[in-house]
Amino acid sequence: MSLLRKTPTCPIHACELVLSHHGKKSNLGHFYIEVVGAPLFYCPRCLEQGQDTSVEVEAAASTAFLKGLAQLLDRSRFPGLLNKPRVRVDFNPARTSLERVASSDITQHQGASADTRSPEEPDDADTSRLEGIEPVEPRHTLSQLILDQDTLERIREATNVMVSQDLIYSTWGLSAVARTGRRVALNFYGPPGTGKTLAADAIADLLAKKILRISYAELESKYVGETPKNIKAAFAKARETGALLFFDEADSILGKRLVEISQSADNSINVARSTTLIELDNFEGTVIFASNLVRNYDNAFLRRMLAHIQFKLPAAPQRAAIWRCHVPSQLPLAADVDFDLLARDSDGAAGGDIQNAILLAASYAALRSGAEQVVTLADLQRAITFLLDGKRRILAGGDEELEPARDRVCATPRISTGAA
Repeated sequence: MSLLRKTPTCPIHACELVLSHHGKKSNLGHFYIEVVGAPLFYCPRCLEQGQDTSVEVEAAASTAFLKGLAQLLDRSRFPGLLNKPRVRVDFNPARTSLERVASSDITQHQGASADTRSPEEPDDADTSRLEGIEPVEPRHTLSQLILDQDTLERIREATNVMVSQDLIYSTWGLSAVARTGRRVALNFYGPPGTGKTLAADAIADLLAKKILRISYAELESKYVGETPKNIKAAFAKARETGALLFFDEADSILGKRLVEISQSADNSINVARSTTLIELDNFEGTVIFASNLVRNYDNAFLRRMLAHIQFKLPAAPQRAAIWRCHVPSQLPLAADVDFDLLARDSDGAAGGDIQNAILLAASYAALRSGAEQVVTLADLQRAITFLLDGKRRILAGGDEELEPARDRVCATPRISTGAA
């Protein structure tokens, strides 16, 4: 008989708990069984405040079933080249692949359609609302990043967790204690234009995955009032396609939840952030968040990040390399162009500033004619000075983190990286 004779109430807010299939069971001690979608009762108000009052539904029954499954796996023989399978148990009936196959089979052979979704479950796979936003092949590699040595080392350490998952989780048994399953969440933060977007692209290449780039501002302006549904759709599309999920402008969804609710918009913000928290806990892939406003992050999100990696403005050696790599072979350069001198003159510039300066300098040369249509050192110096002076004037009158520049950093010569 169930220990939960009636819907339990929150001990803090005295309200009824809500049913959701977002639970995971990680205490089985079996390397080959992964459990998701376990039903939980939780308090939405506690979730908004970063507290956990969730209660697992029928925990004893599900545990008994899983122990029987583990015994079956242990007793079974897998001879020759047949390896012991990894079993994923999903207690959420709305997501089971067998039901989807059955529905497709009925449609094909009987001309009928069936909706196998549970009425209590939201349509988590409604990826149609992200039409036009699709995973793309990465264009850059980690070896192409021009960053300071400390940042590069932090990236290598974090990505090695993803590359070595089978060894860490299966062979060494950390799957039995890993609270987050195999989900890896990284936080990239730093000034605009320092390479956060390109680094995410390079990590996707390392993992042999496509990258799904999501801009919160684009989603919000496109689907006013439906932000939580769009967040669900983003995670669902990444899950469906196996893509690395990259959130730009992540402070919009990872910011501190509001305590004083004065209007409906405030409640919508909290719902969106709570939705992100739930989806992140239920995600099994790789997700990277990037922001220029990391100090606004909610502590509940910070605890879920495997690593927080800071992207700094490039020093002189990196600036010289960035100047060189952003100049295509077809661009006519005067003999006086000195990249080391340009690195000295561009102190405080990000990779995106340097790329823009080269474009602006090329436009100066295009205004001339004949033999004078070459980019000179003076053109490049004038362009970078113009850009940096403009930034300094703006920053002198406001918060430096409000600068609207997008992430750009150089890769190898003859590769233009542009902002995602």
